Amino acid sequence: MTYDCSICLNINHASRLHCRTCGTIPAMYSPITIPARFVVDAEDYHFISSVVAHGADRAEHHKTSRSYLRTVPLDYYAS
Repeated sequence: MTYDCSICLNINHASRLHCRTCGTIPAMYSPITIPARFVVDAEDYHFISSVVAHGADRAEHHKTSRSYLRTVPLDYYAS
């Protein structure tokens, strides 16, 4: 079972409580019921809500594509 991160759109396994790329806790696992990040200060713990910034670098901009290898004749490198 997987889920898509609402911040970076990366695919994560449901056993992870936070995104492996951006570290955001999804709304379904967050104690404040919105996507958040867990921050540790010197003496306190905080949950900070996360939103997508306009123009942010997201996983959809880095889709991979298949490229087929090209072959050359054996004597191509011989000369």
